[in-house]
Amino acid sequence: MLAATTLLAQSSDPVSGTWTGHIGPGTNPQFAITLELKFDGKSAVTGTVAGFPTPGEVKTGTFDPATGALKLEMGETGNAQVMLVAEGTIVLGKATGSVKGDNQTGVFTITKAAAAQPAAQQPNDVMAAARGGFEEVSAWVSKAAEMVPADKYTYKPVATVRSFGQLVGHVADGYNWYCSNAAGRKTEWSDAIEKGNTDKATVTAKLKQATDACKSVYAGTGQFRELLGNVGHTNLHYGNIITYMRMLGLVPPSS
Repeated sequence: MLAATTLLAQSSDPVSGTWTGHIGPGTNPQFAITLELKFDGKSAVTGTVAGFPTPGEVKTGTFDPATGALKLEMGETGNAQVMLVAEGTIVLGKATGSVKGDNQTGVFTITKAAAAQPAAQQPNDVMAAARGGFEEVSAWVSKAAEMVPADKYTYKPVATVRSFGQLVGHVADGYNWYCSNAAGRKTEWSDAIEKGNTDKATVTAKLKQATDACKSVYAGTGQFRELLGNVGHTNLHYGNIITYMRMLGLVPPSS
């Protein structure tokens, strides 16, 4: 099942509430942001924004309960102009994705202040949701890696960011780090895949190996914090992958 479906089983309204996190250009969002969002139970999302822009509001917002897709068009309060457009996915009270505005692209990650579930239900519920979240986003990443032609693995939207091959390699490095630590093997971060040979054949093989290793950890009793962190990190960079694919004229697998 989609992670969004799992989340909806835990909460009738996964959107309404206070969200905090960061937003910004490039791959490392630096601007703190707080949103007070309200979902109408169908598709519309409204709310206020503090951080950037400030004071700000959601001009137009949508949420798809079936897929977890979230889109927010934001701007200054009292000004009809849309300054930022954020598109991403909500998984387990965390939304990540891409953002664009002022002729720049970037990413965002925000977390909802959610009410706690009954203690007796937490272990099974949250582990199932984390597993579903990883299965969903890792499938998107793997499919995207297959779809992008080999000669585009050196593609960069601008010179200051990772190439597509390095981006997929970074996701695989993340799998190895998060899932190794989740399994109780204390591991230092390594950029071995991202900094190595990033041609398509090499990177996709290493991505598959890392994905399979992670799946075995999610199927067990790994540390939830690390497993959830892996879902968030992967969604963050899948947002980058969406941008790269769109600029290459390709349709992302989640669309």
